[in-house]
Amino acid sequence: MKIVRITALAILASISVSSALAADDMQAARAKYSELAAKVRAGDLGIDWKALRVAAAIGEVEEPTEGLLAVQKAYAALNKGEFADALKIGRGVEDHNIADVDAHYLAWRSLVGLGREDEAEKERVLLAALLQSITDSGDGKSVKTAWFATTIRETYLYMGSVLNVQSQEHRTWRHDDHYYDVIAVKDQDGKQMVLWFNCDTEMHRQMAAGERATHR
Repeated sequence: MKIVRITALAILASISVSSALAADDMQAARAKYSELAAKVRAGDLGIDWKALRVAAAIGEVEEPTEGLLAVQKAYAALNKGEFADALKIGRGVEDHNIADVDAHYLAWRSLVGLGREDEAEKERVLLAALLQSITDSGDGKSVKTAWFATTIRETYLYMGSVLNVQSQEHRTWRHDDHYYDVIAVKDQDGKQMVLWFNCDTEMHRQMAAGERATHR
C-alpha cells in the first residue's frame, strides 16, 4: 500500500512576536536536548518526551528544510519498497534529532519491510512514546484542549498515523497570545470534524529566525 505523507509549506504573513511565545533560547534548548537525547539512547524511556520535542524544535538540532527534504526522499524510497535506502535516511535524521517522529516512523516501517522485527519493535516503542506525549496534551476538540505539537510534521504524522484522518482545510489562528493550527479533516468513513493543535513552538521558531511566517 502506498504511503502518503502531507508536508508543510510556509507562506508569508505579518505576525508580531508575543511574550506568550517565550521559550528557551537556542543554546539552552540544545543543552536540554542533548541531556534528554543521551538518556533515550541509553535506554531511558521515562523521560519527559514533550520536553525533548520542544528542545529539539527550539534548538533546531536539525535544519528544518534539510530535515523536510530528507524525510520526503525517504518516504519516496519507502513507497517504492527500497527499505534499505529509506532506513539509511531515517536513521541519519535520527542521528541529528532523536525526537523526529517521521524518522522513527520511517525506520520502523523500513525495518519491518526488511524483516528485522526486533529492531523494528524498538523503533515502534520510541515512536509510540513521542506520539503519546501529543495525545496526553489534550483531546484536540477545542482551543482550550488543543493537542500540543512542536512542528507541523508532527501534526500531520499524528493525524495520519494515530487519527487516520485526511486534511481538508488548514488555517492558523491566534487566540489569547497563542497560535493554533485549526484543521478540518475527514475520517475513513467520511465523517468531517475540526481538530485543534497548539503550534506556539513552531511559530516561535519561525519568528525567532526572522521568517515572520505562518504555515499550512
